[in-house]
Amino acid sequence: MKHWIHRAINYQINLRAMAAREPRNPFEAMDEQPLTLSPLAYVTEKMAQLQDLGVTVLHLMPPFTMGVEQRKGIGSPYAIQDYRSINPELGTEAELAEFVRKAHRLGFKVIIGMVPNHTSPDNVWTKSNPDYYVKDQDGKITYDLDWHDTAKLDYTQPGLRKAMLEIYDYWLSFLGQDDQGQPDGVDGFRIDMAHFINDCSFWDEVLPQLKEKHKSRELLFMAECYGTDNNKGLFKRGMNAAYDDDFYKALIYLYGKASDGSTALLPDHEAAKNNGDFRPKYEAFKQGGLAAAVEKCLMDYEEELPPVPGAPCLARYVDNHDEGRGIYRVGAGAVQAMMRLAFLTPHSIPFLYCGQEFGAENRPPIHERIQPCDKGYRMQAPNGDIYYREGVEFEGNLYARGLEARQAWYQFYQELIKLRKRESVLTDGDFSLLDAQEDCAANERQVIAFTRTLDGKTLTCAVNLGPTARTVKAAELLTGESVYGSIGKDGVLAPFTAVVLRS
Repeated sequence: MKHWIHRAINYQINLRAMAAREPRNPFEAMDEQPLTLSPLAYVTEKMAQLQDLGVTVLHLMPPFTMGVEQRKGIGSPYAIQDYRSINPELGTEAELAEFVRKAHRLGFKVIIGMVPNHTSPDNVWTKSNPDYYVKDQDGKITYDLDWHDTAKLDYTQPGLRKAMLEIYDYWLSFLGQDDQGQPDGVDGFRIDMAHFINDCSFWDEVLPQLKEKHKSRELLFMAECYGTDNNKGLFKRGMNAAYDDDFYKALIYLYGKASDGSTALLPDHEAAKNNGDFRPKYEAFKQGGLAAAVEKCLMDYEEELPPVPGAPCLARYVDNHDEGRGIYRVGAGAVQAMMRLAFLTPHSIPFLYCGQEFGAENRPPIHERIQPCDKGYRMQAPNGDIYYREGVEFEGNLYARGLEARQAWYQFYQELIKLRKRESVLTDGDFSLLDAQEDCAANERQVIAFTRTLDGKTLTCAVNLGPTARTVKAAELLTGESVYGSIGKDGVLAPFTAVVLRS
């Protein structure tokens, strides 16, 4: 399929989480046998089960050999020692090849994490090509922020640009030729901190070359990027997808938890006021409530992006490996509302992080097997006070408690995926905001409503983003055949729910 990106449903896989198959209790430990399959081989063996879930893109975090020098804890897959070598803890290149081949046979696309901004301090290039790196005034290789386990690459160096182009092309071609004689390999990359490299003209140079060499297929270049303007700048340089960071910030800045762990509105977050890129969304919130803030997030792109297919897309998520789990940070209600929105909106790549489909609550490891991390949550005590609780980075898999709860989460995502695949208007159709005529003060709006139209067919959608039921009066929301969710005959939309009606 030439155009597939705008219909993609991304499933990010943390191979370390797949390796964390330790005994669950001492009796299992007594019977434990050595693992016979590497994480790559294990996921390959189980891959068909992801067809039942319905995701379309298998997204591997960087599978490359990690650095040792100056590593933090157990090491980060984003501090790479060799871009052409697979981490032996995860598998082999032959096993990665079988993973990609099987994925293609089953109809999946495959992308892998690529890290262009930095390497590990002991990357093979630090010895063979030290000119590839940014150096301080004393000639020492430097790094960004507090990332002392990394070494920053210098894209003003022609040799580095050529070497990185070859790395991208290697993995796009590493399987050899396909049945049509075209180079075959992965189908694209999630590109770490794409806006952070020191000369973004590299993207102007490399992306057209890669697209031309592999013009028989559509490749996904998904930028991890922060800030709407940064995303738009990368789109102009040829990136065809990027993280929708403001969509996620709306989740983290405007929601928190009540004392019982349920989702609560806690919008007075200092970061919401002080983050320059999010500030316009916060101002919209103050004037028009949750609905206005999220409308602003969407329309910042919808007012500029051309129609799909071929237009850039936004990865919309409540979980990813950096941010921790949405359920832990804001509770189930906000997670469900925002994920419903991610599946119903245009230019959207719904993004799931492995385990999310079973209500996972822990952040799998980046640097340590277990430690506190900064991805915690705000909670409101019964007396109204708000306090902060740290997050936990934990090498394991902690899902919703109880089989019934895990099955309910799986069904939640499976139904959204089926809806998006069944109704092409949700991926290909036009988008227009709708006034839900919500029965509330203007600054308390929490229902976002819109229509999706394609070939004369219209779906009317509404999502209640808030923790209270709301009555809406828009005629379009009171008539039509329900294809997802429900709304009361009196126009009441339950908390955190959505309805999709066919006109």
